Amino acid sequence: MHTHSLTPAAPAGSARRARVRRSLLAWPAWLRVLAVLPAVALLWLAVAWASLEAAPW
Repeated sequence: MHTHSLTPAAPAGSARRARVRRSLLAWPAWLRVLAVLPAVALLWLAVAWASLEAAPW
């Protein structure tokens, strides 16, 4: 049986570190707020812009 690897072999320690990813929930609260703030601001601006022409009937 032949076994071929498409990726070069890496040291075991670095391969283990590459697979471990920190969850967003593991971030501090202030960093989570900074990560989400641009999307919230853009959505808020989009809603405000879309409602400029809207008039109640």
